[in-house]
Amino acid sequence: MKKIIIILTFFLILINGFVFASSATVKQNISVQSVDGFSIKGTLEYPKVKGQKEFSTVVLLHSLGYSSQWWESLPRELLSEGYAVLTIDLRGHGQSVYNSKLVRTSWSNMTDSAFAKYPDDVVQVIEKIKSENSKRVFFKNWAMVGADIGASTAVLTAERAGIEPKTIVLLSPVVEVKGLYIPVKLAHLSGVDILAINGTDDNSGKEAADYLKKFAQAAFVTYTSESRSTGMMMLKNDESLSKIITAWLDEYL
Repeated sequence: MKKIIIILTFFLILINGFVFASSATVKQNISVQSVDGFSIKGTLEYPKVKGQKEFSTVVLLHSLGYSSQWWESLPRELLSEGYAVLTIDLRGHGQSVYNSKLVRTSWSNMTDSAFAKYPDDVVQVIEKIKSENSKRVFFKNWAMVGADIGASTAVLTAERAGIEPKTIVLLSPVVEVKGLYIPVKLAHLSGVDILAINGTDDNSGKEAADYLKKFAQAAFVTYTSESRSTGMMMLKNDESLSKIITAWLDEYL
């Protein structure tokens, strides 16, 4: 009996060691100075797998007034599936709050002309990652998840990124926010399937999704979360949502 217990204990140690090793990740802090001198911050994290040089990548773009720290369990869920995860603090949010004169600037004080630069900021972050990681490939096979203004930014970024994402997930999509109007740009994405997610009580979000669906050139699927919240907060109030989003991405990446 003692021998069996020792063997089982050793086996459990091996299993725990394997789980720990397989959950190890590499994290890179990203800092980009935009064309107009604004400091854009982000984080790239991917599984630490010996010999792996290519990673399917998911870009996460947060809600208005929040930051990349509010994604709840979604980044961990994506990493556990083997994806690289890029989170970006959009200008005026989180760590991306300093302009060219090192003056702290909040999104609440920005004009529409500043919000219009969001897609270019994201593309610039992506290009920096590609140029600084010559031994690894991150954006050959990729997707985006965005919440409200992040959703709008994702659609606008997709057209400018060179290689279109395989799919985009829109949390609480809007037709126009802070001057970012997306129906026409959505019509240009001929091969990008869309998943639009809204909360149970988000009637305006559902109306926006119905309107945007008219412009989609590929599949446009809608899903209603059990959460009564909107944007990123749906992830906090609906624990199943991270797995649903990851399952959707698994079909494309």
